[in-house]
Amino acid sequence: MKRLVLSIVFIFSFLSCSEKAPQSEADRLLDGKKPELVFSDDFNRSEPGQNYKIQGGDWKIRDGALVSTTAKNRNIVLSGVELPENAVIELTMMSRSDAVDVKFNLWGDGGIHDHGDGYTFILGGWKNRISVISKLDEHEKGRSESRKKLEKSHVYHSKVIRISKDIYWFVDGELFLKYRDAEPLKTADGFNRLSFGNWKSDVAFDDLKIYKIK
Repeated sequence: MKRLVLSIVFIFSFLSCSEKAPQSEADRLLDGKKPELVFSDDFNRSEPGQNYKIQGGDWKIRDGALVSTTAKNRNIVLSGVELPENAVIELTMMSRSDAVDVKFNLWGDGGIHDHGDGYTFILGGWKNRISVISKLDEHEKGRSESRKKLEKSHVYHSKVIRISKDIYWFVDGELFLKYRDAEPLKTADGFNRLSFGNWKSDVAFDDLKIYKIK
């Protein structure tokens, strides 16, 4: 009888454990930490607003998303909010162009740069041949690369986690690229801006969330 009871308890415990959703890699990185939401934007309005500075191009809001069809690396900068140094940044991004080439910048200085600001994140760049995380220059020799083909008109869910020297980029829930920086950009030195970028693709961004890792 005792053996039967123990068997039933074991089976019940096994089934209970198996019902729990497996912990994602992003969750493991944040295990024991408490991300605190410091800013969010759903772009459900008619104009970008006072939190943003437009460097050039045709940036505007359409159908509840931030969009551009040509900017030639003149970004729209989140000027009203500083990024925490250790943070989680979530957003959605999409391109309606065959070349894809949709990108954003984190921990930049918010200035005008021709080839990237801070850390640049590019999906399907160079005519959908290379995706990268790069530092200060999208052509950086030490950049992290993926040769995976991306899809036109697919809404990609991006999550970037920065913890000290390591930057992890998750796309649609999977780790896409990782970048380790021996000499990371510091918010104390003015590298604390987020910006959305574009060259000549038909791109859209939405559902921005910024969390501070405590």
